[in-house]
Amino acid sequence: MLWLSAVLVLGFGGLTIYFGDPSFIQHKPTGIYALFAVTIFAGLMRGKPAIRYLLEYAFEGLSHEGWMKLSRNWALFFTFLAIANEAIIAAFDFDTWLTLKVWGVTALSVIFAMSNVPMLMRHGLNVEDDSEEAVEIPPQG
Repeated sequence: MLWLSAVLVLGFGGLTIYFGDPSFIQHKPTGIYALFAVTIFAGLMRGKPAIRYLLEYAFEGLSHEGWMKLSRNWALFFTFLAIANEAIIAAFDFDTWLTLKVWGVTALSVIFAMSNVPMLMRHGLNVEDDSEEAVEIPPQG
């Protein structure tokens, strides 16, 4: 994902600089979101949750059904982001788009991720605290 993002940033950024047209850099997120959505949907159609390969250690204990639902949810979210990005480009100027891209997408992503936690808990997410037991300190007196 990082390599893909780097290639797209360099490609679309280069086109933006070469042509002096910011629309190239505005459409880059749409391409990334759409590619992520298609990749995740393709995995779902094969019965393999693509998200699992990225987040397996973060969500220990999650059942296959939980992974499938999480993958479906993220695929739909990325589809929504791609469509929303294009709508925002059409409706607003560059500065407004940039503000919404930076702050709006970040806030939406955090809210979306947090909204998935109850579903993850129902499907076996391991939330046990692995930290060491607290050491009781005797009262001084």
